[in-house]
Amino acid sequence: MEKTCFFERGKPIYLIGANYWPRKTGPLMWRKWNPDEVKEELKQMKDLGMNVCRSFLYWPDFMPAPDKVEHVMLDRFEEFISLCEDVDLFAIPSFFVGHMSGEDWDVPWREGRNFYNDPWMLKQESLFVREVVKKVKDSKAIIGWLLSNEITNYAGNSDSLSVNNWVKTICEVIRRLDPKRPISVGDGVFGREVYGKDNGFRLKEQKDLIDFIGPHIYLYDDDSLRHSYIPSFIIKMCDYGRPVILEEFGCSNCYVSEEHQADYYRITYHSAFLSGSVGTLSWCYSDFDLPYQRPYSHHVHELFFGVTKADGGVKEAGYEIKRFSKIMEDIDINEIEIEKSKVLITVPSFYILDYPYTHEDKDMTRKVLLQSYTLTKQAHINAYFLTEPPLPEEIESKEIISIPKDTKLLIAPNTQKFTAPFWEAIYRYVEQGGIFYYSFNSDMWIHIFEELFGAKHLLRYGLADIPEENEIEVEFTSNFFDISKGEKFTYQRKGNPRDTAFCPLVTTKAEILAVDKEGRPTIILNSIGKGKVIFSAYPFEYYLANTPEVYKKDKTYRFYKSLSRMAEIKPSFDTDNPFVELGIVKYQEGTVLLLWIINHDWERTKGSIETDLDISDVTDLETEESIPFKDQIPFDLAKKELKVYKIEIKGGEN
Repeated sequence: MEKTCFFERGKPIYLIGANYWPRKTGPLMWRKWNPDEVKEELKQMKDLGMNVCRSFLYWPDFMPAPDKVEHVMLDRFEEFISLCEDVDLFAIPSFFVGHMSGEDWDVPWREGRNFYNDPWMLKQESLFVREVVKKVKDSKAIIGWLLSNEITNYAGNSDSLSVNNWVKTICEVIRRLDPKRPISVGDGVFGREVYGKDNGFRLKEQKDLIDFIGPHIYLYDDDSLRHSYIPSFIIKMCDYGRPVILEEFGCSNCYVSEEHQADYYRITYHSAFLSGSVGTLSWCYSDFDLPYQRPYSHHVHELFFGVTKADGGVKEAGYEIKRFSKIMEDIDINEIEIEKSKVLITVPSFYILDYPYTHEDKDMTRKVLLQSYTLTKQAHINAYFLTEPPLPEEIESKEIISIPKDTKLLIAPNTQKFTAPFWEAIYRYVEQGGIFYYSFNSDMWIHIFEELFGAKHLLRYGLADIPEENEIEVEFTSNFFDISKGEKFTYQRKGNPRDTAFCPLVTTKAEILAVDKEGRPTIILNSIGKGKVIFSAYPFEYYLANTPEVYKKDKTYRFYKSLSRMAEIKPSFDTDNPFVELGIVKYQEGTVLLLWIINHDWERTKGSIETDLDISDVTDLETEESIPFKDQIPFDLAKKELKVYKIEIKGGEN
């Protein structure tokens, strides 16, 4: 992940804040401008530990007619930015709004013109942006710019050429007046790199046009542990060479209690930081008492997303922001590094691209990737993602693909296909000493199956080998690092029947590590050169991804832990508790570490943390209480609770 592009007086700053509309007006703030009320709300945000707000320019009010930006609205916006400066709160303005809270608000003169590529529209859009930037660019409160709010909802999807030209055009307008402040799109990152569906906004192609990436996250799941890791998962899926800020997340008290809203906020703010984000902004600052104003009159749940109430009271979620801010205020983010595990989960290029005559269930692919990522977190592996490079357009290519050299473990969960050059790259990676794990997918496309896995498959044309029973039992026939011979793992055969199929095989070179009830090879280990390949004949991650609340009984994380042991991955701190996330933050001088222990479970959990480091002192960062320890560091956490320990090392890190 890239380091931040946000600075305060030359020092990097971690952004903590909320998306902002005044509680009494919502999107009509500019026509119902009340600077006194706005200032009090900005003060409240500051008092809650926020250092930034994302603001919105409701376009119909700023440009009710073409060729002119309303001076009254510009003056009000300038006053708003001055108020932010008065209370020492940064602002990230969003230009084209556009879409807001379940409704689209168009300028009356657009008349169906294409927003992205109509020359006359681009002229009007450039005028709007230019006048706004000109008005406030000299304010110390501006820390960045956003082109829009979820622009595809308002302007629709488009081809990437039109989108890239639009982004480039508007960014150039900004940079001609304000060349230093970072810019992003504000689109929510709903495109192909994260969700597998091309809307024209492509992270890889926009890398050189924008300065940061800002996902918006509002996703559900039927497994509460998987769901808890979604923000972390999405942040890492957005790792395309630019800093990532969690630009929007949140939930409505229409369907979430205030207590559990606070639980979600607590976990998300901390877990997002540990995932490499450079800031986190909640949706949103306040509830609204506006049942007769669109969009709230038809999107009623949008009335209750706030961390404060319509009467000005603070919800528990608001206090969680203040708590997080208090922890972060003494951390110099320029002096720290989050410990990584050199483990990569592969994202097939087929997920992002639509190769000729190929068809993918991309929603299922994403869910399997999330399940695999959750297993790495349960095994206390800080994994990231490796997206398979796309094939070049040429009919023939001699381009050689390679896996990053420092990768210790490569994971391909339930993957049907990679391109042939990528399979070849995996083989070379293993041959040179890498560890590769692959779990079966029905109708797999692998041209070097026997060479890679040391076995021959016995698959039949047009038929899927669907397990006879709904419960699948896997027994290890030999010790495998943390797993002892004779241990059994159980899975429920969930999902589309064909996709639950296993791979019948006979080993030619590989060692059998585990078998099913019928004694068929289930997990095999093959040696190639200096490296190893582990093949699972059953789609474990697919079963788990289709099983509600599976984390409560599943032990597959122990298999992932053993894979990491094989790859000689040893985190500075570890625990056998699969429900907590361990975040290890190292200071450059090496004598001090910060250890986050986050309980992602909805029940109380406890355990102990092991380390080989020579520790001299452990202190609770919030309470400054000394934590007694001998060989291990104990923890006891309520549901969705966390601790941050400051750990001092004798003579520096080993």
